[in-house]
Amino acid sequence: MTTTYEISAADQAPVPPTYQAEPRYLGYREADRGQPYAKFFTERTLPVQPHVNQALLAGMAPTEYGYSPADAVRMLTRPGYHAMETGWTILDDATIAVSILTDMPGVTGEMWDWWMGWHSCESARYKLWHPEAHQFSAVGQPRSGDRDLTDRQRYIGNVSYVDEYVGGRLAPLAIRFVDPARMGFDQIPAGETVIVARVGPSVAPAAFGWIVHQVRATDSGSEMRSRFFLNYPQQLELPPTSVARPPAGRAPAGAPNLELLGVGLLHHCAAEMNHLASFLPELHAAFDGTP
Repeated sequence: MTTTYEISAADQAPVPPTYQAEPRYLGYREADRGQPYAKFFTERTLPVQPHVNQALLAGMAPTEYGYSPADAVRMLTRPGYHAMETGWTILDDATIAVSILTDMPGVTGEMWDWWMGWHSCESARYKLWHPEAHQFSAVGQPRSGDRDLTDRQRYIGNVSYVDEYVGGRLAPLAIRFVDPARMGFDQIPAGETVIVARVGPSVAPAAFGWIVHQVRATDSGSEMRSRFFLNYPQQLELPPTSVARPPAGRAPAGAPNLELLGVGLLHHCAAEMNHLASFLPELHAAFDGTP
């Protein structure tokens, strides 16, 4: 997988005005409950799947179980499973490698492509994913209402600005979605998908990680194999209007402890993916085709 991110048109668009104007809060308020998808609101995420707790208790996995983002295509396109399907470790170059396996009965890759193009334009939609951690979401280029686009075209090449807690620390992020074919994932079986993104702070012209979510078919539906590669920096040539200013009183936390970041991200991803997958088929059936 090539690991140099190339600036897109969405990167150069101004930060959405709601970034400064919209209040931040966990959970839902009365205004949110008028949304047509409010029946899917919950106050808590589902418990993580049992193997996640085992990985958290085990602590850091051996360095040899991790690999760099440059090896992601080679490793994820092979059949079978890895020694660290769920866990975290720190590589010799200080890259933090985090892996999460999530079983998703009844879910397909198409549902995930739809979700990625549908959820980012409203914070209340984003909170469906993880109501205990997600606060805000907006996109660089609103595309959810463009019926001439495919689900994948609504998010690939776009930027998702999100505020969320990871391991109890506020993280204002810009998630920049990349065509998986350009990164080397050019043979994705029908019914499956691969989601690739470069992630960094929304308040600085930089990136610090890569994200890969492989949705692979199983006998009961699918499984998601999530991979995070953090502490992998790159400066981005962004115009000043494309770098967010934190809302008043919302300064991000300082640099995190690497071990705490690995543990926090492992639990966060395992919680949000398992939670959303529990109702994604019903949500998709109700709102597929709507902006």
